[in-house]
Amino acid sequence: MLKDLGTPTRSAFRSAGTPLRSVGTPRTLRRRRTVLVLVILACLTLIVLDARRSAGSPVEPLREGAASVFGPLESTASSARQPVDNLRDRFAEMDRLKAENEKLKKSNEDLTQQLNTSDYARNRAQELDKLLKLAPAFAMTPARVIGVGSAQSFNHTVTIDAGTADGVHVDMTVLNGTGLVGRVVRTTQGTATVLLIGDRQSTVGGRLNASMALGFVSGRGDVAGTLDYKLVDLKARPKVGDRIVTWGSSGNAPYVPGVPIGVVTSVTPNEGALGSTATIKPYVDPTRIDTVGVVTGPPARAPRTQLKPTAGKGN
Repeated sequence: MLKDLGTPTRSAFRSAGTPLRSVGTPRTLRRRRTVLVLVILACLTLIVLDARRSAGSPVEPLREGAASVFGPLESTASSARQPVDNLRDRFAEMDRLKAENEKLKKSNEDLTQQLNTSDYARNRAQELDKLLKLAPAFAMTPARVIGVGSAQSFNHTVTIDAGTADGVHVDMTVLNGTGLVGRVVRTTQGTATVLLIGDRQSTVGGRLNASMALGFVSGRGDVAGTLDYKLVDLKARPKVGDRIVTWGSSGNAPYVPGVPIGVVTSVTPNEGALGSTATIKPYVDPTRIDTVGVVTGPPARAPRTQLKPTAGKGN
């Protein structure tokens, strides 16, 4: 019976459900711990030896071997990646340059527009300034040229943006800061048609500034607005450089007196007749008219002084 209660056999352990592998577990754990401690000690030893950073370091051959093995691989990888990086950088640079180009283009357009606007505004300011200088001599309504053409069967006309609502009527003098432009031949409530002095149907009474001789200025109908001038006195002869101004009309219509017309550029004797014809270059360029003034009232001047006879010394 004691024999039956002796040391249990292997079959008893198996029947009890305890695996044989669990019997050797403590020994396995001790072995693993020993290996881990040895690995840690080896790593610390290598760190201490490599900290010397000298040519005699025992780690240096390992480092050189690793560099000789992995160095070409790293260089090859870098060379393979370089075209991709360059392509990416190139696209980024192209995008940046494109955005900068668009910005510069917009800035250039803005500056060009400002420059053009400034030139136009400056030219208009100069024209208005010239008209203001004439204002003491003439009561006028300022206007702008808004059309050019022969809308009413006239050859050389312009349309201005002032009409009857502004006090503009037919047979009023039109001028700018340089000289005579023409006369009003047609009006609406908001616009007026001006016949230029260079038209073939235009005739203006003109006076030579130098001699006060009277004559008539007529247009040739050309683009430059060239004028012909004939004196009333056939024996009088104008000279190159003489200046001509209007000598006025009855009731200041259609022309007020004293408006500059042009200057004599040449004089040609009339064939088979007395007198001569002078070629006049107008002061106003008919192709560059913008701001004008319509004389809507009599010349602004002080009342004329009456001349009274003086008594003789003997009285």
